[in-house]
Amino acid sequence: MTTTPSGCRWCGVDQREHMQRWTPPSKGGPGWHKWTQPTPQQTKTRMIARRTRRNP
Repeated sequence: MTTTPSGCRWCGVDQREHMQRWTPPSKGGPGWHKWTQPTPQQTKTRMIARRTRRNP
């Protein structure tokens, strides 16, 4: 699964598909959580990664 730039801050799942998800604290997550807007830095990093995948 690839993470969209606007995917959840904790798990990367798109808001429309998210509902409630589990991301273990051991992986930096909050445990059970609702969709949370990604940080500006996460969005930028994800956009750069997506561009890199499209233009090898």
